[in-house]
Amino acid sequence: MNILFLNSLRKGKWGGGEKWMVKAGEGLKARGHQVTIACLAQSVIEEKSRERGLGIFNFGIVADIAFWQMPRLKSYLKSHKIDVLVCCQNKDVKVGALAARQVGLSAIFARQGLQNLSDKKKYIRPFTRYIDGIITNTSSIKRIYESYQWIPEDFVHVIYNGVELPGTIRHIDLHQTYHLPAGSKTIFSAGRLDHQKGFDLLIHMAYRARQQNLDWQLIIAGEGKIKNELNSLAAKMGVGDMVHFIGFSNEVPALLKAADVFVLTSRYEGMPNALLEAMAMGKANVATRVNGAPELVEDGISGFLTDAENVDQLFDKTRELLENDTLRQSMGNHAAKRVQEHFTYEKMTGELECLFQKFVLK
Repeated sequence: MNILFLNSLRKGKWGGGEKWMVKAGEGLKARGHQVTIACLAQSVIEEKSRERGLGIFNFGIVADIAFWQMPRLKSYLKSHKIDVLVCCQNKDVKVGALAARQVGLSAIFARQGLQNLSDKKKYIRPFTRYIDGIITNTSSIKRIYESYQWIPEDFVHVIYNGVELPGTIRHIDLHQTYHLPAGSKTIFSAGRLDHQKGFDLLIHMAYRARQQNLDWQLIIAGEGKIKNELNSLAAKMGVGDMVHFIGFSNEVPALLKAADVFVLTSRYEGMPNALLEAMAMGKANVATRVNGAPELVEDGISGFLTDAENVDQLFDKTRELLENDTLRQSMGNHAAKRVQEHFTYEKMTGELECLFQKFVLK
């Protein structure tokens, strides 16, 4: 099949949905399909796609009403004999999927990693007439969408995110690298520094640990618009020496391997990639019970789930793991096994391939 992923995200942006797209493209290419990424020139998406050996079509929908861009896209779809179009942004559906429908494509999908649709009339036409289905990564999002009366039966397809299973990973000594107190317990988290990810809750958790004279150190990897705000909060609460924002890192697996536990504090998610990576590394974890997390973590077996924004629960479950070596090891082993059985890239790309073929060959 000849597959085109269309993603009109701005040049400097890169997130979980884009990572999913590139990995899906790489996996489908390995299965013998021609895969191209349509994205803005000189964007992070273009850079990452080229690194993976994927084809590039410099194109991006600039707005929901950018219908003047349709002729160029239609020409590309016809001249390159595209079989499948996957739209990654809502505006890609409103303009790009319409173009694909007009040239006769029989396999047009929207990919929704987060709940980006509401039950508003403006979505009905593009999301029922222009596309053949919605691909999402959690059953919780599928249930929400299917509650909209205008969503057709069997229209939403759940394909869980995959994660690369760890191979050889460099050893990192967190205490030496970040000058942490000897013997302190280490908690790792990662993600974009914004309100959604709930890193302020980790700071409040650190404050409670200090009140109880617990020797905890928190390592947080990622960049974002509220980094200064988070640093100021940590300083204000007197835990600036316990909370370490290390910026973007290419060595998340090594950091996960070195830490004692992983904690996810998100207020909402699709299927959290950071949690998937932690579980793949066999890391005991505590995660908020948001969207896809309960479908990933078996509460009390492969991790602990807590209510969103509940610092008391986050603190108590993290402490339970840090103070029980046997439980921590058991949960880590169960987490790794669960990922190996249900959340690999091979499984994800195989399900995508089957879905696409169902529509192309019908």
